[in-house]
Amino acid sequence: MRGSPVVCSLKRLLLGSAITSVVLITAGCQRQPAVSSPAGSSSSSTFQLYRFDDHLESDGKVRADSKSSPAMMAESVVWHNFVNEESITWGLLRGRIGFRGGDLIVKGEGSTAVILAPPKPVIDWTRYEAVEMVMLAEGGRETKIKIGNDEYRQRIPALHKYETYRFAVAIPDPGPRPLAIMPTDGLFDLVAIRSIRLVPRKADFPKLAGRDFIGKRDEFRNCVYVHSPATITYEKAIPKDAHLTVGMGITESTAPVTFRVLANGSTELMSKTVSDAFAWSDADIDLSAYAGRNLRIDFVTSSAREGTVALWTNPVLTRAAPKPKLNVLIYLIDTLRADHASVYGYQRKTTPFLDQLGAQGMVFDDCQVQAPWTKPSVASLLTSLYSYTHGLINDYDMIPAGSPALAEELRKAGYVTAGVIANPFAGRLSGLQRGFDFLDEWSVIQRYRNEKEDRGTDSAAVNRILFPWLELHKNEPFFLYAHTTDPHAPYRPPAGFEEKFANPAESSQFDREYMKMRDVRQYGGGTVVDRAAVKRAGLDPDRFIRQAADRYDGEILFNDFNLQRLVDKLKQLGIFDNTLLIVVSDHGEEFWEHGWTAHGQSLYAELAHGVFLMYNRKLIPAPKRVAEPVQLIDVMPTILDLLGLPMPEMVQGQSLAGFVRGQPFHRRGAVVTSRYASPHYLGHVRENGTDLFAMMDANWKLIFRRQAKRVRMKEVELYDRRADPKETRDVASGNPQQTELIRREIGRWIEAQDKIRSSLQSGGKATIDSKTLEQLRSLGYLGGN
Repeated sequence: MRGSPVVCSLKRLLLGSAITSVVLITAGCQRQPAVSSPAGSSSSSTFQLYRFDDHLESDGKVRADSKSSPAMMAESVVWHNFVNEESITWGLLRGRIGFRGGDLIVKGEGSTAVILAPPKPVIDWTRYEAVEMVMLAEGGRETKIKIGNDEYRQRIPALHKYETYRFAVAIPDPGPRPLAIMPTDGLFDLVAIRSIRLVPRKADFPKLAGRDFIGKRDEFRNCVYVHSPATITYEKAIPKDAHLTVGMGITESTAPVTFRVLANGSTELMSKTVSDAFAWSDADIDLSAYAGRNLRIDFVTSSAREGTVALWTNPVLTRAAPKPKLNVLIYLIDTLRADHASVYGYQRKTTPFLDQLGAQGMVFDDCQVQAPWTKPSVASLLTSLYSYTHGLINDYDMIPAGSPALAEELRKAGYVTAGVIANPFAGRLSGLQRGFDFLDEWSVIQRYRNEKEDRGTDSAAVNRILFPWLELHKNEPFFLYAHTTDPHAPYRPPAGFEEKFANPAESSQFDREYMKMRDVRQYGGGTVVDRAAVKRAGLDPDRFIRQAADRYDGEILFNDFNLQRLVDKLKQLGIFDNTLLIVVSDHGEEFWEHGWTAHGQSLYAELAHGVFLMYNRKLIPAPKRVAEPVQLIDVMPTILDLLGLPMPEMVQGQSLAGFVRGQPFHRRGAVVTSRYASPHYLGHVRENGTDLFAMMDANWKLIFRRQAKRVRMKEVELYDRRADPKETRDVASGNPQQTELIRREIGRWIEAQDKIRSSLQSGGKATIDSKTLEQLRSLGYLGGN
């Protein structure tokens, strides 16, 4: 996390207990310098946003209690009360499974039985110290659990009696790892599992005060923690129309904390007692009465129990006045293929609001994503690195230490940064929390969902979180990343939208059939099946794929409706005209165009052609459609260029600001999408067993399979993009020279990316000297302006 302004020491806490006092001290942490904005001092015309936490060491004076108070890093996760089939959420890999008297019954059938933990909730194993299982075994000598690749074993001490098995675990890196349990090594023996519990670690706050990135039920914030009673004092010049926004939280519900903000040591500006350790509280304090004066501001916390930890979150001094810099909103629609959006010419009116925006903004007709599934694709969007280069393969992989980060760059430039993500792969599980002041993970969105109304969508729930956040932070220049997943499987659009393209009378049957086709070997974004598998299941393939696509389109329409509601909210708050809106998708979805359903398995157009639209009437006064091929990694340098901000050294995308400014654009580097061979490859989808690369320009696209022999597939395929945009006819044999030319360029590209990746892993600058960097940039392997 070198250079991250968000985190000095990342505990990655999901706090389940209360916190008391806050004092801003960052002993042992590198303080982030303030970055000047176009509006900079205490005068009303040049004031810049002031972060109290960033200036703790230089400006803050701290008095705090010396006693310490521990809290838990997460909530316990418990599975018990197995009383019917619906209560059995664990999957079966081998053997038989059932229930009896509240116990989970597992039995081998000639081989050891193995059960698999449900995929939700997503577990960050760095926060847990043990797995506890209460179990009665009728036979066998040993029980075993496996977390990812780590195995833990225990002897079964006695048969026919309940024993408590505690497996101490030590997983150093965050990220989702599957939990599998072999209850007994007996091949035919039965076990009765009464409960399975994940035991959280204790979180220590060793300093009197410090900074951290802390979460409550996966709602993370930049925090200053302090041991109460405590006071942090600042002296600040107050501009006209000044406001102070600040959040508060505690770590232990048994120890409420009173948070107060005082002016000049005596006048109480805010007082709030927080007693819920599982939620944050917020305040917006009007300081306009002190305009033009120097003001002493005290952040005071107190609790009945000395040493109780309190949290102040993201304390910011700002102005309720027009901002000289644009807000930035990236709205990502997970799994939206471009050719199912009416803004890209689809015959169904699936995106009427995007159609309106596109008619007044800038639409990139040929945007290529960097990977056909969310984790590597979003990492490319937010770091401007090719997916092959940042190297995310496994579910638990993190972006390299030296990766650029868009939120980090904007935070340094004076933006308040927030992310609301409905897909766990787009947040901390990929290391993408860097630079965010606020980050609401997948489970937060799930709490805001209304299952009856929202069904299989989450854009309305994302709005339920965004609207109050925008109301509180409308006076601050912000970068907001909103990640929605409506079009993602299992295709369950809400009432009022389902019937637009589908027959609601068929929905219950389709839902059952769709889930019936799930296969543990698939490991893809939804039900990954071919036509033959559907036919073998006794279903009508034509009806099955029609019903899936119809409901997919209904979810797109619902997402478009909620995007319009979000824009309406920005207009209501008076900030839409000052907001650069960027709408993108991370990948598409297949409906048997190349033999399969869902996504992740290939690099054909239905998965690689994404949505990319920009809108702001100040920047883009006249509509424009861009035909040149662009890619997701171009988004970050485009934003930084349009805002006049410096470009990180390792950015690989290329700024598209020239299109906005009416300047010529010349693509310097390659447009490439890629995907590593799946670590879960079990032979079901052959293409998952090989690394894939696709390089393209406006005319040609070549797909290269690095382990083609292993999966018994063609090594290369070539497509004429102008004559065959759906990529149905491989013309490699008829164009040998063109095929060989692009194939060699892919080889050179891979060699260059391997060098860059090794540098990123070591921190970004250690192994590539300035001469080599310039050479890579001149060859188009690094981007920027």
